[in-house]
Amino acid sequence: MNDRELLQKFARRQPLASAAEAPPEDALIDSSELEEFLSTTSAKLQQAELSDILRRAIRFLLQTPDADIEVQFISLYAALESALTFFRRNGEFHIIAKDEFATLDRDLRQWLKQHPLMVDDSARRGLIYEKIRELNRIPFSHMFRRFCVHYSLDLSNLWPVVGSADEWPLMEIRHRLVHGDPFASCPGESMMCAGDHLRWTVERMLLVILDWPIARSNVSDDYLQRTSYMYKEWQAERAKFA
Repeated sequence: MNDRELLQKFARRQPLASAAEAPPEDALIDSSELEEFLSTTSAKLQQAELSDILRRAIRFLLQTPDADIEVQFISLYAALESALTFFRRNGEFHIIAKDEFATLDRDLRQWLKQHPLMVDDSARRGLIYEKIRELNRIPFSHMFRRFCVHYSLDLSNLWPVVGSADEWPLMEIRHRLVHGDPFASCPGESMMCAGDHLRWTVERMLLVILDWPIARSNVSDDYLQRTSYMYKEWQAERAKFA
């Protein structure tokens, strides 16, 4: 599948495995805008460094809708993470420079060897050593916010991706699903609402990366206000999670 075909499926919200076109009212981009959208975004995708990561994000987004809602949610979140990886890889996002961190890594290992709790326990030290590199990774929540600032992306009218765990951001729902932590309460309709908001978030992220105005899409605030109950009632649905 070439870039134009992939972007056409993205614009039509057409699952990758489906040959049938989605109904026009379900499209992300109106048919009147489609040719200009394909021309603009195809050029942007081909010019972008690390464009394979963007293609992967679109493919995760367009996985089969026949899957269980929880599986769909995980696939959508993988699309979000791929879009964020594209942003991360196009910049130098480290807390300190790599060569400076190598010095810190060495010093931390030496300090741990001498620490009273670790001096005679190489196995426990080894477990901590494996985590040292993560200390120089900017946290996901911070990177997500930097993405939004960089692209001037307003997501304030959607279910938040990041935040305090007890406020049920989309990130917390994903963690529960992936790690098998149980929900005390997770109504199906609320899960569907969270999935819709995650999809809209990913679509907006990809549109701004591809240089297409959100206002000229069916994931704009104006469009969703007019057409989607879930768009307006997410706070009530979020309150049902426990």
